[in-house]
Amino acid sequence: MLRSEPPPSGAGHSSHAHGAAIYGRKLQLAIILTVAFVAGEALVGWRIRSLALLSDAGHNLSDGIALGLSAFAFWVSRKPATAERTFGYHRVGILTALINALSLVAVSALIAWEAVKRLRSPEPIDAGWMIVTAVAALAVNVLITVWLHAGARDDLNIKSAYLHMLGDALASAGVVVAGVIVWLTGSALADPIISMAIGVLILWSSIGILRESLDILMEAAPLGVGLRAVEKTVLAVEGVLGCHDLHVWTIASGLLAGSCHVVIEDQSARSGQAIAHAVSDALERVHRLTHVTVQVEVDHCDGAELLCTLRPHAADRVDAPAPVVPR
Repeated sequence: MLRSEPPPSGAGHSSHAHGAAIYGRKLQLAIILTVAFVAGEALVGWRIRSLALLSDAGHNLSDGIALGLSAFAFWVSRKPATAERTFGYHRVGILTALINALSLVAVSALIAWEAVKRLRSPEPIDAGWMIVTAVAALAVNVLITVWLHAGARDDLNIKSAYLHMLGDALASAGVVVAGVIVWLTGSALADPIISMAIGVLILWSSIGILRESLDILMEAAPLGVGLRAVEKTVLAVEGVLGCHDLHVWTIASGLLAGSCHVVIEDQSARSGQAIAHAVSDALERVHRLTHVTVQVEVDHCDGAELLCTLRPHAADRVDAPAPVVPR
């Protein structure tokens, strides 16, 4: 049997590293801008007793933490693979995205709790300060959101930070609306009501990131890559008679992997290797699987099926019989 695993493209890695450096610098600037603004917004919110401003400042603070985690993940993910971590540190970005999503859930719950308490006992608010501060927050969040927009398409880590900032931009817009309502009507109820809407918005924005990061950590098939479509691509390669033990998963954003066993006719090792390379090329071209391992077999193995059930090594199983030691 033969195994084929094409080496990764040097150009692709260079492009990825260049993009990481650019967004790493943007994340650093975004952290400085966010932390500086959070202090001012929280101070104003505390002085005028505005829950909407305080909740927006809290969300901004979570954004600063999220941006810091994302920047750290960028730095760590660029470290080379080691003998202990053979895939490198790419998964750090996925773990960061998961932490960011969970922090969004916590922030939304805290805002909802405070909003309910404020609905029961409304407090007077200085609408003028509320509007001015929220407009400044909106400008800062929109600027950072624009910085991160392009990178959010291809990187889950950047996407989690981008959604943090987009949600906060919308939240700041909501605070502006609440301030205008308070200014026009004199009713402070708009403040906690808008705060609850902000909490729901934050929770909604976290669900997609939470689901996607968990799917990646659980080795689920990548979004948009159907297993049957992958099988069809493999079987379409000339010389392939069958395909089984097929797996596709995501190592990290933009790094899709796959492995499969393909059955071919009895032929020379050189011809079998050519078929294995053709399968790898087809999977990269059609499904963007850049890290593919193909095992070539002449005959079907026992119990061959499209999906295989992974089992622990016999010596690691609790019910495994004790090894027989010769005397």
